[in-house]
Amino acid sequence: MIRDIIKNKYDTPYLSWKKIPKPVRDMWFGEFQKEFRWLPEYSTRIRSNFERRGATRLRDMFTDIRKSGQRPNWIGEGVWADLSSAWATPEFIKMREQNKQNRASDCGGLGSSLHTGGSVPHTEHRRRLKAHLGREPTPLELHTRTHQHQADQQWVDEKSKKAHDDFLRVRESRQSTGEGSSSGSAHTSEYHTWSEVVGGRQRGRVYGMGSQAFAIEGSSYTSAFHDPSGAEESVSERVAALTREIEEMKRVQAREIEEMRKAQNEMQAELQSYRAGKQRKKDQQEQPSADSEDTDDD
Repeated sequence: MIRDIIKNKYDTPYLSWKKIPKPVRDMWFGEFQKEFRWLPEYSTRIRSNFERRGATRLRDMFTDIRKSGQRPNWIGEGVWADLSSAWATPEFIKMREQNKQNRASDCGGLGSSLHTGGSVPHTEHRRRLKAHLGREPTPLELHTRTHQHQADQQWVDEKSKKAHDDFLRVRESRQSTGEGSSSGSAHTSEYHTWSEVVGGRQRGRVYGMGSQAFAIEGSSYTSAFHDPSGAEESVSERVAALTREIEEMKRVQAREIEEMRKAQNEMQAELQSYRAGKQRKKDQQEQPSADSEDTDDD
């Protein structure tokens, strides 16, 4: 749905989601609201999720477009010309190269961090797996789906293989010591074990799961992985996760407010400059010329 909204409403050459003015994003979210319904208490979290996913979808769409080099039918010719010019600037090329180097950087001595999912989001991989399995996929199954070549079952990089092996080792160790029994901890859940093994959430994502960490930590989806005996620990962890999410939303809102203030100041400066220019022009028109004064004296 977010991709459809972008395609239907994209009529200005915004280079990224952050470059889209908030009033425009508000309008796009209004289109989103026409298709879905939710309880009022979830509005803030859903809007935050909309912003995150919108940024990811637009970035992935642009990546596919630049790879193909062809103008998609949802981008007008004028907008396409502006986008192409912006993408060809030295500043943008430098930024892309830097991002490419960041993605290819060494990850803990294990080489670059890769995946086989392409531009398909983890939400879609999760949906397809759920339809295939007839149940919610585990984090390990989702990781395998997006980090293992289907043809030869080979891992895409050393990091993904190590995460898989470490998870199995930790899970087997806990099961052998009885931590998965009724007296065990909620941390024996599939998700929490996986999150612990890969180092937790980094920049809003858990390795191998993409942004699905937000959905898992903040919804009943976690219960698919939890040991019921760890209810108290589970609630505490969810409260902590929600607290972190609230703090992140506060930071995002603070940045948006700062951007709005900056835009407002710029508009006020332009308005004052316009008014001053208009007043000067008016004053010049009202001031009598030297020739007219000489004529009056004669």
